[in-house]
Amino acid sequence: MRISPPWQLPASLLLLSLSAVSAVPPTVNIEIPVPAKDAHLRSLDRNLVSWSIQNRDLPIFARSKLLENLFKALSTNVALGQSVRLGGGESDKTTYGADITITAEKYRSGYYGAQAQGNVTLGPNYFASFKEKYAPDTRYIWCLNLINTTNNFEAAISTAAGVLEYLGDELDLFEIGNEADFYGSKGFRDPDWDTSMMLPEWNYIADEVEKLAPNKTIKFMAGGFANPAYIVTKDFDIPGVIAAGYQSSRIPWYSMHLYPQSGCSGAVTIAPLLEHNTLSDILSHYIPQVAAAESVGAQFAIGETNTVSCVGRPGISDTFAAALWLVDYALFGATIGIRRVYFHATTTGSYSPVIPINYSIDSGNYSAGVLPLSYGAYFVSEILSFNDTLLVTQIEDGNDTDYSSYSIWDETNHLRKIVFINLQVYNSSEGATNPAMPDTEIYSSDHARPSTRVTVATPWEPGQELSLIRLQGPGSNSKSMVNVSDFTLSEKDGSVTSDLVDTIITVQENGDVVFDLLASEAVLIQHYSNVLANKHPTKSGSKAANSTVDGVIMRTRGADMSVASGLTLNNGVMVSAVLLSAILLFV
Repeated sequence: MRISPPWQLPASLLLLSLSAVSAVPPTVNIEIPVPAKDAHLRSLDRNLVSWSIQNRDLPIFARSKLLENLFKALSTNVALGQSVRLGGGESDKTTYGADITITAEKYRSGYYGAQAQGNVTLGPNYFASFKEKYAPDTRYIWCLNLINTTNNFEAAISTAAGVLEYLGDELDLFEIGNEADFYGSKGFRDPDWDTSMMLPEWNYIADEVEKLAPNKTIKFMAGGFANPAYIVTKDFDIPGVIAAGYQSSRIPWYSMHLYPQSGCSGAVTIAPLLEHNTLSDILSHYIPQVAAAESVGAQFAIGETNTVSCVGRPGISDTFAAALWLVDYALFGATIGIRRVYFHATTTGSYSPVIPINYSIDSGNYSAGVLPLSYGAYFVSEILSFNDTLLVTQIEDGNDTDYSSYSIWDETNHLRKIVFINLQVYNSSEGATNPAMPDTEIYSSDHARPSTRVTVATPWEPGQELSLIRLQGPGSNSKSMVNVSDFTLSEKDGSVTSDLVDTIITVQENGDVVFDLLASEAVLIQHYSNVLANKHPTKSGSKAANSTVDGVIMRTRGADMSVASGLTLNNGVMVSAVLLSAILLFV
């Protein structure tokens, strides 16, 4: 998607936006009342953060353990396999041949990389190149070729046959066509192309695919349009396709795509990633899309998205700001009924969670590694970790341009978790580079890192023991040194290299929960008993290791870890939060 939104900042304002200090108050006081019994809280899908990957790229991701181990960490937390949409621009260039003998190793070598502008022909060994190389229970959505009409859509139907044979029960859904709202303008169909013209083609393919497996219930995700909800062309949105006739029990999901900034042309900036009001304004346009899907008993997803289109932009997509943005994006979307958000990834794109291979581009050599977006996804998996259904809502008076907050409840109206995100800009020269990405300008804020004291009035009983964990990094613009309360992944293979450390706090006598939060940081607070009740990829023992640092209890998940060696950043964050809360600067 290549639409440039009206709020995109011109290049001349970039440095100003990066150096400004946002006006987050030095103290924030909010109250969380128990919701009324008839309050309409939205449930959280365990696959709220999901993934979109080009069909030809998954074998290349399978060359390393990076994505597999990230998936394992996420799936262990949410007790469900990851959802992966295999789709994108190349879906409409793909066909399948049962007699294609290219080896699995050849697919993993990036064999089709040079053919990205042409047709991509897959064979049986394509599926062998990645199958069983990811975390258990990974589920797939496959996007079929709608552009190629040759021999009554043979490309789509033959590919579906291969997918059904080799993915089997791992397949959740088919999509038909990628960003079909662009077909008319790009010359793939008549300029007057609309959803009513697409319907007979879509239905023909769907009918033929169902005939391939008469004993299997095959489901579809309809939509997949490029233009965002605020710039719909013709009737290419969810109300439009439903009105045209795309509604039946075989369509349980509808989707649209969204890239808040266009990296295909024009200037892009880091600033919109750190503005909650900008994000909420964008996503609020999708409320009618959600309503349309729900009106026919279906669910709505953002089927392809990320920070900046056209594989992202170094210095924006590969920063800690993108990780904070992902958390706010997923949670705010959930509050308005967006069930899943599929973050698009390519093997070398700066908006990817991991880079699976060493590569060269523009005379530079780069290595495989982990990007900050992974830690945003992991933080969300901690939010989703619970034994029963969780419901989410924004905290009233806990949201502004530079911060946002959410309360998480169970179905019996018990408060289970609190999330607070400080989106205030703070830039640092620490962690300014990442060997997986090209270097970009290094800059630092010219002031001390501000801190905010947050007091939350809760219905929790005084004295209860709470876990507090932080999504943290040196600065908004940092590309490395990002972690979730010391939880980190190996740059080599994505395995866990450092266990998560919970800060233990207690509910005060009046029910208040008090914590300090640095600029560009997020916290998750929940009962520590809930942490112990859930599986965790780094919890190797039945008891956690305890340590007291400056009077604060720190509890490491994984009893064999040396606590003292892993607390430097967390302790520093705590101390800094206290010392800096009085010196907040205002714009």
